[in-house]
Amino acid sequence: MDSIFLLDENNNEVEFNILDTFGIDEKNYAALKKVGDDMIMIVEVENTCDLITFKTIEDQNELNEIIEFYEEMKRDKDEH
Repeated sequence: MDSIFLLDENNNEVEFNILDTFGIDEKNYAALKKVGDDMIMIVEVENTCDLITFKTIEDQNELNEIIEFYEEMKRDKDEH
């Protein structure tokens, strides 16, 4: 499993495991799990000029749809 380090609100490095990456329509997303925590965070992945950025999803309705898609994707994957 790949890991990355992101900066928190206090500019401290925090390690995350990359659980999955997936796309919906024209956007890409990643499911990240903070090391030592059970919570999964879904972020949008943007790749511009060889720079990859992880962007939080501000719109709650959009986030709910993405979470629903991700959970369905995981169920389908676990069944096969």
